[in-house]
Amino acid sequence: MENINLKSIRWESIKSVFLAIAHTDKVSRADISAETDLSLMTVGKVADALLDIGIIEQSKETRASAGRRAGLLSINLDNFAVIFDLSCRNFCCCIMDMQLNPVQTIPYSYIDSLSFPENLERFLQNASSYLHGNTDMQHCVGVGVSVPGPYFPDSDRTLCPKQPYLETVNIASTIRRYLPDSPLFIEAGYNAAAASNIAAIPNYKDKTILYWCISDESIHGAVVHHNELLRGAHHLAGNFGNMIVSPAKILSAAVKPTNQLEDNALELARAIHNVICILDPDTIILECTMYENGADFADLVRQILQNKFGFTDDSLPQITVASENTPHAYRGLTMHLRESWLHDRVFRDKE
Repeated sequence: MENINLKSIRWESIKSVFLAIAHTDKVSRADISAETDLSLMTVGKVADALLDIGIIEQSKETRASAGRRAGLLSINLDNFAVIFDLSCRNFCCCIMDMQLNPVQTIPYSYIDSLSFPENLERFLQNASSYLHGNTDMQHCVGVGVSVPGPYFPDSDRTLCPKQPYLETVNIASTIRRYLPDSPLFIEAGYNAAAASNIAAIPNYKDKTILYWCISDESIHGAVVHHNELLRGAHHLAGNFGNMIVSPAKILSAAVKPTNQLEDNALELARAIHNVICILDPDTIILECTMYENGADFADLVRQILQNKFGFTDDSLPQITVASENTPHAYRGLTMHLRESWLHDRVFRDKE
């Protein structure tokens, strides 16, 4: 980047231009300027720099009318992230492109006759063989790992009582035996999913947002305040499933797929009421995989909060529903890896 200098441009501006390009198939510099409120000159400098290091690509606008055709920018889809999902016994490897779309999924079927470490090693060996045989790993921006509980980098272990065997594995060191050269990021799946969902909320950096994930097996969540994930003393700040909602019963035990829809909605509304009183959030995101139509369940929870707990439309936080075919944890992990890779490329090449 000898001819293109980004030293005078803020990192947030560089990231804004990159995301404007990543969020669409093709976009002009003028449209990016309008979307980001950055000057056309700033957008041009950033775009030229990103083109120079191969992060984005450019093509000419196609139209029949006369006049100069604009250069349209798009993300370089040769680059990709690798996601390892260790949140359940049937592990999964997913290749994600820079627009947060899955490109290829490599599933794994757990073999009961093998131990957990043997299954994990077999999965990683199969995934590594596929990646090195079918992709150019020089274009891999990093490896993200979704685990079912909080991860502690100092001990390289995760806390997940529902999968106690995973707690005995040194996760990063095990993965690095197969993919030693790629940046590695390990995160609880619900925290990564929260990052994916929260990014879609306008002005999310100025808000307090609660993310609730309700599945057949458990309830997890995350608390994000002014764009900072609150982990708490034991990395369990958003562990809403352990809230006591009735005598001797926690929320994860009270909300089950075998219960009536109305009973589950009442228990969840009771827990949400308590958290609202304590944290006063701006927005609550519900991701409910327990029901095929999560939006109907969320509407019922909203009605109960108003009818039984005295909230009004004005006093109730905004409640949104997460819905996406691609697991939000995969998208959140890819977002983190993508931003870290962009930062590294830009500042490494600036030096």
